[in-house]
Amino acid sequence: MKSFIYSAVLVSACLYLSREASFAQNKKHPEANSPGPVSEVTDREIYTYNRVYEIDHLFLGEANEYSEQSIFYDGYFDAWKQKENKSNALYYQLYIVPPHSIPLFKKTYIDATEVANIHYQEFLHFVERDSGQDIHDSYLPVLDEKYMKNYYNNPEFYFFPVIGINPKGAKTYCDWRAQNLNEGLQVFLENESPYKKYKYVGRLPTEHEWKRAAGHSTKEIEDRTYEISKKGLEFLKNDVVDNGFADKKILESETVYGYNVNLDHGTDFAINKEIPFYIYGFEPRTSGTYNMYGNVKEIVNEGYAIGGSYKSKNTHVELHEHTETFDYQTDIGFRCITKIVR
Repeated sequence: MKSFIYSAVLVSACLYLSREASFAQNKKHPEANSPGPVSEVTDREIYTYNRVYEIDHLFLGEANEYSEQSIFYDGYFDAWKQKENKSNALYYQLYIVPPHSIPLFKKTYIDATEVANIHYQEFLHFVERDSGQDIHDSYLPVLDEKYMKNYYNNPEFYFFPVIGINPKGAKTYCDWRAQNLNEGLQVFLENESPYKKYKYVGRLPTEHEWKRAAGHSTKEIEDRTYEISKKGLEFLKNDVVDNGFADKKILESETVYGYNVNLDHGTDFAINKEIPFYIYGFEPRTSGTYNMYGNVKEIVNEGYAIGGSYKSKNTHVELHEHTETFDYQTDIGFRCITKIVR
C-alpha cells in the first residue's frame, strides 16, 4: 500500500490519487503483457511474472505480444484532464479519489471500467490467504470448463471483464476493495492531512446511479467503422479464434462495422464472438466511464443486471431489461461504487 499512502497530491482544490505506474507514465492503459507494477484498483505492489514466496504477491502467467489494445481501442484517455470536466465541481472535492474511479455524485465514485479478471483474481488471492481455500472457492466464477480455462484463467484475458459472478460475490468484492483501500487511507489521513474523519465504503451501484453514469443510450451509442490492423488480426486469431470464442471467418475482413460500444450490430459486417472485449476498448464517455452500454451487463444493487452486452441488440428493451440469472452467464459482470463516509 506504499504507493497509495504516498501518492496523493493536491491539484487546485482537489486531492486525488496519482499513481506512478509505468503504464500511466507512458499514457497507456494496462494490458495482459504489461499490467504495470501495481494493481490499478487497490494500488498494491503485488503483480509479478516471477513466482515468489511472499504471500502478498500475485503470480501472473506470461501473456503473448498481441495486445487487447489491437482492436476497438482509441488510446489513453484521462477524464481528469478533459476540458469538458474542468467546470464540473465533482472533480474538485477535498477527498482522495479511490483508484480507478470517476466522480458520480458528491462523495460518490464509480469504477471507470468493469471489474476485470485480474482484479477479481487479486481479490481471490487475498481471500484464500486470509480465509482459506473453501471460502475462496465459494466466490469463484460459475462458468463451464471452456470459459474457466480459456477465458478466466487465461493470461491473454487479464483485462477483460470477469463474468459468471453472482450478486453476493460482486458485493463482497466491492466491500473488500474499499476495506483494503481504507488501510492506506487511514495512515495517510493521520499523518498528512487535516481531513481525518472519513473512510471508503464499497458496494454495487443502484440502478439510478448506474443510469446516471451511463447517460442516455440514444445519445451515447453511435455507428462506427473500424479498421483491423495486422496486429489486430493476429490478436483475433491467437486469442479469440484459437481459444474457441469465434469462427475463423472473422479473420477474412480488414474492416468491421459496429457501434462505439460493444453491442451486437446484427449484420454480416460485424464481428461475432462469444466473449466481451478489453475493459478499455471502445469509446469512453467524456466523464471517464467505459462500456456502460454493451460489453457485459452489469449487476446493480437491486440484484439484477442491466446495460446490454456484446450479445444484445441496440434496443431500449435489451439495454434495460432486468437479468436475474447469473451462473454460467458469459455476458454479465459488474463495477463498484465507492462512497466517502464519516
